[in-house]
Amino acid sequence: MRKWCILLILAAALLAGCTVRPKVDLDAFYAHRPRSIVVVPVVNESPEVSASSVFISTITKPLAERGYYVFPVYLTDLILQDFGLVEAGHIHQLPAGRFYELFGADAVLLVTIKDWSTKYLLLASVVVVEMEYVLKDTKTGMVLWQNKQTYTHDSGTAPGSSGLAGLVAMAVSAAVNAIFTDYLPLARQANYLAFQPPKGLPAGPYHRDFGRDQDKF
Repeated sequence: MRKWCILLILAAALLAGCTVRPKVDLDAFYAHRPRSIVVVPVVNESPEVSASSVFISTITKPLAERGYYVFPVYLTDLILQDFGLVEAGHIHQLPAGRFYELFGADAVLLVTIKDWSTKYLLLASVVVVEMEYVLKDTKTGMVLWQNKQTYTHDSGTAPGSSGLAGLVAMAVSAAVNAIFTDYLPLARQANYLAFQPPKGLPAGPYHRDFGRDQDKF
């Protein structure tokens, strides 16, 4: 009896130490296997007006590195403008098939900036970027993949010093550091993480791991 109790305890401890990774539903993605992706203008829900233009410049490289042909984002924007499609919110509401008609792309990536801000915590500041990604098949309108990615950066504080003057200096330093924090590398890192396993996009047809990385998701 004692032997069985010990075995049960060991088994319970082993299970407790194991974390089960939730499986990403990629059945639709594997059924359609997009080769080319068009990224349309970003919906910006943050108060920072420059967020969209900064973000869009960081999206092509990580997607291309995953093995997909990505339509040049600025040329895409110009073509949409030629057809009177300027407002990002309106563009996101278009039928996915419209992007196949305009670009011949296999899939369209819709990105929404949920947060692009600085949060002050006592005597420190943290810069936050958060994006939501939805990839749709342009022939069926089916959602092939979606993800949400947050990346934070601690802008730091001044070296600690005693007294009220020291506290004021630390608070001012946190504010100044936050003002001069460059959002560009933060957006790049968020995009890189968003497209990587285990929640990202499977390797595309121009990647050496194409068709061989299912076990990473």
